[in-house]
Amino acid sequence: MSEERAREEGQEGGARTTEAVSMSAADLMRWCIAALASKAWQAMGLVPDPATNRIERKLDEARLAIDGVAALVEQLKPAIEERERRELENLVTNLRLNFVEQKSKETS
Repeated sequence: MSEERAREEGQEGGARTTEAVSMSAADLMRWCIAALASKAWQAMGLVPDPATNRIERKLDEARLAIDGVAALVEQLKPAIEERERRELENLVTNLRLNFVEQKSKETS
């Protein structure tokens, strides 16, 4: 790779880092909520893991992800509007209900 090309890529990478840094804390929390919720659905065995395209149930991991979502939602509530608050609370409720359903299948 030429020195000029490496410099250009380094500048592009720096721009991406600056974009991430300029993200508000609330936006970063939203991103974390989405990532953890996605992980919870995967760990409950309800959607395939995008890396392996396999469905695996890891309910301990699902519980941790759901608890993380719930904690972040609670912290985010004062900074968001009512509509978004309701949507996030519905997400937590749906995750918890599905977890209970998957857990009951495990013990049956």
